[in-house]
Amino acid sequence: MSAPERIKIILVPDTWAWVEYWKGNDRVRGYIEGPEARVTSLITIAELERFYGADKERMDHMVRTIRSRSRLVPVDLPVARAAGRVRREMKEGGIADAIIYATALRNRAKVVTGDPHFRMLPEVIFVGNE
Repeated sequence: MSAPERIKIILVPDTWAWVEYWKGNDRVRGYIEGPEARVTSLITIAELERFYGADKERMDHMVRTIRSRSRLVPVDLPVARAAGRVRREMKEGGIADAIIYATALRNRAKVVTGDPHFRMLPEVIFVGNE
């Protein structure tokens, strides 16, 4: 009898998850530091730059941390088209949220977030306040 096949879990921490990680949120820590594979959409870097980019050292540290704990993935044509479809169906949220969700779908992954825009979507691990 062979060993049971392990299912490879891939996580996509969204911008909310990364920010909470740096704040010390224990609900997020395991998903960022755990053994699972992680991918992060480059749209997350854009969102972080918008809010934290005025502090170059801090922003550089954030990018280094993300690169050390996940694989950065671009917004390619299939993700862009999927994001447009996702955004049409989402009740709330913006195009950045749809791109992050489409990135998860494209990578057969689950979004890790506490952002309420994602709460009711499948393929989401919701770690926010209930």
